[in-house]
Amino acid sequence: MNDTPANGNPGALPFTGERYLPEVGGLIELEHLHRYILASKLTANKVVLDIACGEGYGSALLAKNAKNVTGVDIAPEAVSHATAAYPAENLSFSVGSCAQIPLEDASVDVVVSFETIEHHDEHEAMMREIKRVLRPDGVLIISSPDKLEYSDKPGYQNEFHVKELYREEFTDLLGVHFKNQHIYGQRVVSGSAIFSESAAAVAEFYSIGDAQYQPVTGVPHALYLIAVASDTSLPALGCGILEAISMEDLIKEWAGKAVEREAEVKAIEQVVAAKDQEITLKDASLAEKDRAIGEKDALVAELTSKSSGLTEELVAAHASLASVKNQLAEAEHSYSSVVNSRSWRMTSGLRRLADLLRGPRSH
Repeated sequence: MNDTPANGNPGALPFTGERYLPEVGGLIELEHLHRYILASKLTANKVVLDIACGEGYGSALLAKNAKNVTGVDIAPEAVSHATAAYPAENLSFSVGSCAQIPLEDASVDVVVSFETIEHHDEHEAMMREIKRVLRPDGVLIISSPDKLEYSDKPGYQNEFHVKELYREEFTDLLGVHFKNQHIYGQRVVSGSAIFSESAAAVAEFYSIGDAQYQPVTGVPHALYLIAVASDTSLPALGCGILEAISMEDLIKEWAGKAVEREAEVKAIEQVVAAKDQEITLKDASLAEKDRAIGEKDALVAELTSKSSGLTEELVAAHASLASVKNQLAEAEHSYSSVVNSRSWRMTSGLRRLADLLRGPRSH
């Protein structure tokens, strides 16, 4: 299906975590697309209602064969996007809910509702509204995750699912409002597989866990249940597998991814090696810094010791100088005492006579 609108791409809706978008590839794409492909086989030349149409890709697919398709969704932004993205004369979109469908009574041949019922708890109201808009010979094609296979797992939780149903609850709900129903199981293998759960189904599944290899009725461990319900005879939903890629291409893709992974691993190893070398260089640099710091500390200790010795010597020198100064002061004091004494003054003449008698020594 070509999702590009005739009037240009209006841009993708934001991914909310639950609403499916065609831009989201992978197994979920196969699950959603496969349901609509098989439903389109039952909607040829019919008036169709697609409940919870989302961004509109499924309604647009149904409109390729249907007489008229109305997509209904509770989100106005989804309806606006779908209207702009998928313009077609036989396709329209409206805001509404599964409990209040904006269509007239008995105006629809086929109602399609995929992965909607688990998102609310108004199941009875939904069934009454579907019956109201369906014509007496109308057909309902509806899917629901099997709670046993989908949610009854340790630690599993889906915040978007309000009320999931077990298989018996799902079939009982349909049985209250429709005379006839047929259940199909869907699970994802290499693609998506949908087969009838009737014992007369052509396709058979075998359990490897049993030495007898007995065929299993229906699709073992089907995550999703798809029901076709009506008050008249039931049309048969097609069974088969939707493959996203051929096995040969799949092997090539895996081989290509293996090469890519190998290249990624080598690139990571190179980065790790570079980081290891960088760390080694940093460790060597740190060791050199530690050695330099050690030498510096030793030099500082040596200088500190020498400074301490010099300080002691300086203190001793100051003490010696003080002692000499004291001795000099005492000598000066003694000399002054002698010079200024009376006897010294009285003998000054004798000292001068003695100097004359010594005279110059010529001999």
